[in-house]
Parts: sequence; structure tokens; C-alpha cells
Amino acid sequence: MINTLRRNIKKQDSVVSQLLYRIVKFAKYGQLPPLTILYKLVYLCYKLVGITFHRCMNLFIYVPMLQSQLTQYAKGLQLENGMPLIAGPVSISIGNNACLNGAMSIHGHPDNEQCQLVIGDDCYIGWQTGITVGTKVIIGNNVMIAGRTMISGHSGHGVSIDERDNPIMADLVIEDNVWLCTNCHIVRPVHIGKGSVIAAGCIVTKDVPENVLFGGNPGKVIRYLNT
Repeated sequence: MINTLRRNIKKQDSVVSQLLYRIVKFAKYGQLPPLTILYKLVYLCYKLVGITFHRCMNLFIYVPMLQSQLTQYAKGLQLENGMPLIAGPVSISIGNNACLNGAMSIHGHPDNEQCQLVIGDDCYIGWQTGITVGTKVIIGNNVMIAGRTMISGHSGHGVSIDERDNPIMADLVIEDNVWLCTNCHIVRPVHIGKGSVIAAGCIVTKDVPENVLFGGNPGKVIRYLNT
């Protein structure tokens, strides 16, 4: 529409039409002069308003809501980007000084009314991480879980029709000082030993020893780490 208007005005040979043509051209292609200092101040105000708003939402809304869903008060609890999704029957315990991204989800399996999720002290859980609890998922202290990680405390559905309604549910344990890198998938209840690093994109289908670099699809020990 603007292009049609611009062409029609351009055809007119008058001072007014030339002025209108410049106005329409500026409306489509124009930019303001380089007011760098001014817009640095505008950007600073924009950032301050955003930080203040999100801090107030965390302080007065998101963190208290999450605390209300826990079995005990978590000291120093921090949230990034809102409130995690909690679905299904699951009791949640979080240790001190943990930080969770609000763009994560926690699900309790509907076939078990006593699902438990235990998160230790000084843990970090990144964005778009999903934790599904079959019976119990235990995450130790100082565990780092990067974004887009999927942790499944049950085996999911079997390939054959007879097995699809009967997933194997058991405890899933991640010990202290473990680092799960981006986009890991723990697809069944396993035990991950202390100090191990699960490489990005790894598919974990079996137990992981202590202090190893574990990666691949399916995951395997790549090497032992210095302790």
C-alpha cells in the first residue's frame, strides 16, 4: 500500500507532491539521526526497568509459589525466567542455594502417587530441562544440569504393544559434583557416580561410574577424569 501511494505521489509534478513523496519515503526507509548518547540512556533505562520487574516478580510471586510446593523451606532459592511447570503427583525437596530456570518442567508419573524429587545444595538446573519421576529422583549436591536435558525416572513405553502400558519405574540417582551438559537424555532409571561429566547430546541408558567423561549414543565411558 505504501509503495502504491509513493508511486502515485511521485507522478504528480508539484511542490506538495514532492513533499508528500519525501514523507512517505521517510516513513518506509527513513531512520533517525545517530543520537547514540540519548539511546544509550534509553537502553539503560529499558534494562533497569526489566531487571527491576523480573526481580520483583521473583521476590513476591515466583519464588514464594515454588516454596509453597516444597516439602521444606529452601534457603537461598533462586529462579530464572519464571515459575517451573509442576505436574502430576510429586513431592519436591530442594536444598540450600539452588538455582532453577523457570522454563523447566517436573512431572510425577500418574501411576505412582508417591513420586519424590530430591535436589541437593548448590545445584543449577538450566532452561527447558524436563524431569520425570517414576518413583524417586535424587540429585546430589553441587550438580550442574545444562539446558534441554531430559531426565526420565522410568523406562518409558516398550516397543511391543504388550509392554507399552507397563513402564519400568525405579530410583534414579545423580551423585554429587556431576555435570550434565546441554541436551543430555537420561532415558531410564540409572545411577550416575560422583564427579562424572555427561557430554553434550549423550543418551544415557546405563549406570555411569564415578569420575568419568561419558558420551555418545548410546553413552559409554570415553575416559577417566583426574581427581
